Amino acid sequence: MCRPTDPLSIVSTRILDGSEPLRLVVRNDDGSWQFLCGTPVDVDHLLTTHAHHLFDEFPDDLRPLAGLPVGHLAERYGPGFPWRIEPYEEE
Repeated sequence: MCRPTDPLSIVSTRILDGSEPLRLVVRNDDGSWQFLCGTPVDVDHLLTTHAHHLFDEFPDDLRPLAGLPVGHLAERYGPGFPWRIEPYEEE
């Protein structure tokens, strides 16, 4: 269930339509998330939503990242590859 205080997160429409796999997940300093395909970001291909919708939609991909700390990102080459987690500083 969404709470009004939950920050909105962004997701690439390319992930949602299946044209690109989930390759990059970022946990922002404000607690929001970014779910990206790792290709150049085009704002026309981004939507806002609550993160739990993505965790529900892609449980096998995102289960390992449920505890991703704020200020970190996770990257991988593609489905089936391990996530590499590292600190992330927002610009």
